[in-house]
Amino acid sequence: MLPFFLGEPQELPDPALPTQFAKHVAETEEPWLELAPTPQRDRRGNRLWDLTLWRGERPLRRWTTVTGRPETERLDRFWRPGNHAPLPPGAYTVGSPIKLHSGDLYEIGRSWFIPVDPLFGTTRGHFGIHEDVSLDGTAGCIGLAGRALTEEVTRWVKQVGARYLVVLD
Repeated sequence: MLPFFLGEPQELPDPALPTQFAKHVAETEEPWLELAPTPQRDRRGNRLWDLTLWRGERPLRRWTTVTGRPETERLDRFWRPGNHAPLPPGAYTVGSPIKLHSGDLYEIGRSWFIPVDPLFGTTRGHFGIHEDVSLDGTAGCIGLAGRALTEEVTRWVKQVGARYLVVLD
């Protein structure tokens, strides 16, 4: 840790590629989520990402999302906390959805927050799936456009019991 604080470069291992994990989960017929970038952008310049719910190798549902912000797309996605870059590629666990209340952080909405935790080393964290209230992108979470969409995704995740997320690059 000390070299990092002194500004010296450090050798850090690359995380495992998510494709092997996705293949393993798909073979089990377990429901899982996949986040994949698309070439499309919204009118604010945010890259659009497809969030797909799978059961094994069969897609059940797909939603359009954002992660990060246009000006942070090319920043380090693994080792720079607080840089608002998109979610790092890799495998994650999906936690139980948390009902939000009026006193919670405004930017994550007023409906649900679904925590996602990386299964690889990174200094970034506190990731989740939530409403993108301002529609200007996220600090690295998966942002959904509106309360209704957030509630729909939450219902599906709870109903099928999706426990894993794979983020592609």
